[in-house]
Amino acid sequence: MWGFVDCTRYYMTGDRPTVVLFQASLVVNTGEKVALLVRPGQGKSTIIRLLAGLDRPDGGTVLRDAGGWPLGYSGWFQADMTGEANVRSLAQVADVDPLDLAAFCQDFAELGEMYYRPLKLYSPTMKARLAMAASLGIPARTYLADDKIATGDEAFRRKTTEVLTARLAEGCGLIFVGSNPRQAKDVCERFYVVSEGEIVPCDGFDHATELLAGTNDPDADESAEVPVFDLA
Repeated sequence: MWGFVDCTRYYMTGDRPTVVLFQASLVVNTGEKVALLVRPGQGKSTIIRLLAGLDRPDGGTVLRDAGGWPLGYSGWFQADMTGEANVRSLAQVADVDPLDLAAFCQDFAELGEMYYRPLKLYSPTMKARLAMAASLGIPARTYLADDKIATGDEAFRRKTTEVLTARLAEGCGLIFVGSNPRQAKDVCERFYVVSEGEIVPCDGFDHATELLAGTNDPDADESAEVPVFDLA
């Protein structure tokens, strides 16, 4: 089971709190495919970090099931290590066989000799390909996606999508936290939108898209900043 129970997370803007979640709740069963849509600048990365266990709430509880893994996350890579060495190190964290994961990533990422070069020599696209290969090479019951269901050129995106689609068909879950609803349209079954710190359930993709864009409120300001609450 994943999600939030009366969860609050904020950061300080000057001397006042800027709220990402305010006493927000959401429950996602293992195996479900759920999209949590967040307008740009309103805490998408913070929410995915909470779910991944990389950040802590200021109040309430974050529900985290065993077997979850961030999709395409490269935050643990070391620039001075080779691609292969990074993958082997990650295998130890994920408790999988380093040789198996290294072989999978060498084949899937299609980096050629650069796989054995330090990451500081990689382009952003090459680093993203390695991160996606590593996350797909690690068995997961639930994938956590931060606007990264697929990456790279058309051929690599197609290959990534095919593998992920097969995993989801086999029963893996997906929690997509992003600002581009089109990424989640064909893979998610339930849709929510974060609005003023609240997680709002939607009737479907179209409803979620309208709410995210603010079309349900003719006076909505697309450039509005994250809401500021008095938490005292």
